[in-house]
Amino acid sequence: MAVITISNELGSGGVDIGQRVAQSLGYVFVDKRTSDRVFRQYGLTKFDQVYSTAPSILDLLNSDNLLIVSMLNEILEALAQRGNIVILGRAGFAVLGQYADVLSVHINATLPDRVQRVMVREGLTDAAAVEEQVRDDDNMHRKFVQRFYNRQWDDPAGFGLMLNTSALAADTVVKQIVDAARALEQQPLSKDAVTTASIAVDPVLADAVAEVLAYPTPAA
Repeated sequence: MAVITISNELGSGGVDIGQRVAQSLGYVFVDKRTSDRVFRQYGLTKFDQVYSTAPSILDLLNSDNLLIVSMLNEILEALAQRGNIVILGRAGFAVLGQYADVLSVHINATLPDRVQRVMVREGLTDAAAVEEQVRDDDNMHRKFVQRFYNRQWDDPAGFGLMLNTSALAADTVVKQIVDAARALEQQPLSKDAVTTASIAVDPVLADAVAEVLAYPTPAA
């Protein structure tokens, strides 16, 4: 059993790649919509409001925001504890990177390619506006991860794989991730290794996760 976290830049193709990796491995694919469903099931609804805005330093003193982020961490750990799962976004690499059975992947691309892909996908024609959207999205992710986890969102040191979809075809990226995950599954672990199987999960949260995963979110 292994866990894959995928951190992706807007327009890099990470969503499609994550879905294809999960399908190839027979893993469960979890994205923002899935984790939001667990939040609703588990009784919290405000995290998306926190995540979709770049937090100021004062947000670190807001007990509600800290509670919500703490609950997100618990949800990601509960998902990971089940094993054989691909988790897209939600700072999964920062929350789960310390576990020996987790493969953390960052998917990026050049800014012009990302802008072009977003324009095509969303049927937009204003390249300048889309570039601003892409830059704003990068800034939001970067600030969120730095403020709440004291990590760098795109630091190569935080990932087992850094893959650029401007330089590599999507098929190649999928294959590299799948191969790395299979190698991780076969890798013998030391007796001191800490894996996601050791995560203690609140039974109520475990039931919420099980109920949500029993009815998968349709592919985007």
